[in-house]
Amino acid sequence: MKKFIILFVFLFAGSANAGIINDFTGGYDVSNCTVSLDGGSISTIAAPFAIIEVSSNVNGNNFGGPFASTDFTIASLGNGLVSFGWSYATVDVDGSEFDSFGWLLNGVFTQVTVDGLFGAQSGSASFLVSIGDIFGFSAQATDSSFGSATTVIGGFSAPVGVPEPAILALLGLGLAGIGFSRKRKHS
Repeated sequence: MKKFIILFVFLFAGSANAGIINDFTGGYDVSNCTVSLDGGSISTIAAPFAIIEVSSNVNGNNFGGPFASTDFTIASLGNGLVSFGWSYATVDVDGSEFDSFGWLLNGVFTQVTVDGLFGAQSGSASFLVSIGDIFGFSAQATDSSFGSATTVIGGFSAPVGVPEPAILALLGLGLAGIGFSRKRKHS
């Protein structure tokens, strides 16, 4: 009997952060995200399935405009893998080199677009987070001039921790079931 209880506790304790939320729903709903618009824009019209980020072009065609970052972030609800797909297109006359897109993790930018290309790019990415990490997506404009880039982010999934009361309830039900089956066995 003790072996079953120890196994049960071990299995449920290890699954405390095993949940995943798909799309921008639940705790990852777009209403829970932080938006930072530095000349760009973010559209949630396609939520919960996708969001659309547009990089800054605030200086129009004035060469040497300021760096600007348009960010969409949220705190991780669990430990695990964040994954997403992206589809990018730029109208910048200099191509993608001045309007990059990527993900953020605790303020550190990781670019997923390839510099020096014109037109469209797409792909998927994933990275590990810990509960409480701030992560999200960033459309960065190096010059904020000569056109912007638009990125659609979809196929999003992120980890969520199973709330402690739920773990305790499952543990209690499991123990009660083991006790009930043992009682029936003896009678």
